[in-house]
Amino acid sequence: MLNRWTNSYLIFILILIGILISFLSDHLVQFLFANLIYALAMFLIVLRDYQKGYRSLSRNRSIALCILILVSIAGNGFYHFKIASGFDKFFLVLSGLAKVLVFGYGWLSTAKILMQKQKITDQTIILAITAYLFIGVIWAFIYYIVWEINPNAFKVTVQADYQLKSWNLVTYFSLTTLTTLGYGDIIPVDKLLMLAANFEAIAGSIYLTVIVARLVSLYSITDSTIK
Repeated sequence: MLNRWTNSYLIFILILIGILISFLSDHLVQFLFANLIYALAMFLIVLRDYQKGYRSLSRNRSIALCILILVSIAGNGFYHFKIASGFDKFFLVLSGLAKVLVFGYGWLSTAKILMQKQKITDQTIILAITAYLFIGVIWAFIYYIVWEINPNAFKVTVQADYQLKSWNLVTYFSLTTLTTLGYGDIIPVDKLLMLAANFEAIAGSIYLTVIVARLVSLYSITDSTIK
């Protein structure tokens, strides 16, 4: 069985690949492949936290999370392949909420492990970056649900020129919002979306503030220990 740190590395790599494919993919099959990569990352999150000696997850909670992951995969398939006509939006929301819940747990778990570290190592940096990416991915899922239900929820100025898909745009919008960059080429026009975008920017800023302070304190401890 993979050890805990190996899982953390794999989770980071899979999340990064999922983001890249979600942004660069032009076809539905590629997008669904990105979702399978996300699902694999979610399974690894559960595995990481349920390994012998690191059982921060109970057996029942692990099963519940695995069910949510399967629901997210099935919901994606039902929605995009129109398997149950008339219930498309239901499966879209169901799949999206399942992803948000599992990735939300993944963020909490990763942040908890990170805050328990007593010195800076390469794993510490990987955990910090992974938790940051989790925030962007979670909000991208939320934006995608809203965008698919209401295409007019966002005002887009670049889609016609670049033939971008909705999954390209939500990934891009989420990451630019998370970093508080905001080019203004994609604008939420729905009040709830505007509020969600504000919360994402606030969450990103708070996370960076807390994590940088934590890493600096760990560096001081590590440096004094070496001396």
